[in-house]
Amino acid sequence: MMNVRIVVLMVLSAMVLPGALFAQTINEILGRPTNHSVTMSILCDRQSDVYWEYGTRSGSYSLSTTTYTAALDTPLVVSFLNLSPNTRYYYRTRYRTKGSTVSFSAGSEHAFHTQRAPGSVFRFTIEADPHPYDKKGSHSLWPIALKNQLADTVDFLLDLGDTFGDDHNPTTITSADVRQLHLDDRAFFGLVSHSSPLLFCLGNHEGESGYYLLQTPPNNLAVYGTLWRKFYYPNPEPDGFYSGNTTSEAFGMRLPENYFAWEWGDALFVVLDSWRGYTVSAKPRDWEWTLGKDQYDWLKRTLETSKAKFKFVFSHHVMGETRGGIVPAQLGEWGGYEADGRTWGFTANRPGWAMPIHQLMVQNGVNIFFQGHDHLFAREQLGGVIYQEVPMPSDSTYTIGMLANADAYTSNQMDGAGHIRVTVSRDSVIVEYVSAYLPQDEDATHKNGKTRFSYSVKTNITPVASNRPIPDEFALEQNYPNPFNPSTLIRYQLKGSGPVSLRVFDVLGKEVETLVNEWQAPGWYEAKFAASDLPSGIYFYQLRTAGTVLTKKALLVK
Repeated sequence: MMNVRIVVLMVLSAMVLPGALFAQTINEILGRPTNHSVTMSILCDRQSDVYWEYGTRSGSYSLSTTTYTAALDTPLVVSFLNLSPNTRYYYRTRYRTKGSTVSFSAGSEHAFHTQRAPGSVFRFTIEADPHPYDKKGSHSLWPIALKNQLADTVDFLLDLGDTFGDDHNPTTITSADVRQLHLDDRAFFGLVSHSSPLLFCLGNHEGESGYYLLQTPPNNLAVYGTLWRKFYYPNPEPDGFYSGNTTSEAFGMRLPENYFAWEWGDALFVVLDSWRGYTVSAKPRDWEWTLGKDQYDWLKRTLETSKAKFKFVFSHHVMGETRGGIVPAQLGEWGGYEADGRTWGFTANRPGWAMPIHQLMVQNGVNIFFQGHDHLFAREQLGGVIYQEVPMPSDSTYTIGMLANADAYTSNQMDGAGHIRVTVSRDSVIVEYVSAYLPQDEDATHKNGKTRFSYSVKTNITPVASNRPIPDEFALEQNYPNPFNPSTLIRYQLKGSGPVSLRVFDVLGKEVETLVNEWQAPGWYEAKFAASDLPSGIYFYQLRTAGTVLTKKALLVK
């Protein structure tokens, strides 16, 4: 007899899957792809014997796993090990009811790819805020957006949250409620993640915040959410391929699998958790919000040690519960300034921290910061970093985000629904906004699966971060003081003649002073760090000649 929760899953499947799949009795979701492995989580509608056949040619399966027993109502999690790197594998699931003597049934053939080698071309997709648990998210449109992502033939899918949880009733929600929310979404992700491993980034509605973790533990939304998310969806944890959170948590949560990083091809991927670090309130503001020192130090170390050509950072949103991209990115822990946007507060509020999160990304050549939360498409740029807002995949009104949040952004706001497709190659990154439309809403200009906006990124070196060895062309006196004050002299020697610029930038990459911008003859020169109108904080001065750029950090103390 079917368990009632699996019946709910199959009923939902019937709502969103093509008719030919109504009778499907298995639900497959891949996760944790590495250079030598991938993890399968399979859910069956009855106790079953299960094994997998796989190989490197479609329709030809030279390898197989052992046979496992999949329990009723519990995902079976199995890792395919000893795979070859940079290789596409094809597989199918073989299954039958436990104890049956009939032949094993064969599932559909699916595929996945192990870690790409540098120089490879590959794709991945990003979606955010499907909201299947409330009226914002359409159960009819989200499957269309997921199938569009499947058609993209990508190496993995990143979901930026507000997907599993519902924190609208955080004090009364039960563990059974949270379990059902996570279970229901398996029917949706089963449409694509059998071939596009799922990597999940927590949203605010998952409710896994440091604040909620402290409320009547272990009987709270955050503990329930962590346990059921890990039960149904295998997210990465530190294992030599992925780095991430190494702090084991109580009440069976252990490693929470909430932030992690890995490299794939020529790119570094960093997924942040914007929620677990704060404890002051349910909806933190200004300096109440934090990544937490452990996550910040890990982020700094990860960015600084990676030599990847391209660097991508993902989070549900800048500063947690705010709206917008580059505007809040200038404030608090993210940007260093107080709410007035003029007063530097980072040094006082984060003593011992190196620099704000945005400047950390600028310094280390992050190309794109991807975020959700605001339910529209928008593209902005700050200090050389692109801030990319990811649209909903399930907004059947196509206007939720534009009506509510467009004014929080400064450029490229677009309505609609869909996902972001990213293609990475040796020399460039192409980012595309791919539309999703219900059949009845399509017309000559509104087409499902079409690219509505695209742009490319050529390098991860930003103007302030550029830093080349000092050639014979000039020399910089190394015994300069740090911290600086408004009368500090920067001394440099020009050995040839030519144009010289010496400029000062703030932590957001904005030029705030021009010390020298003229043709100079050979000799020693001094430029005064004339910062009488600048607040205390971190700055960068950049010395540039015709063939050389050198950037140095300055801590201004007044």
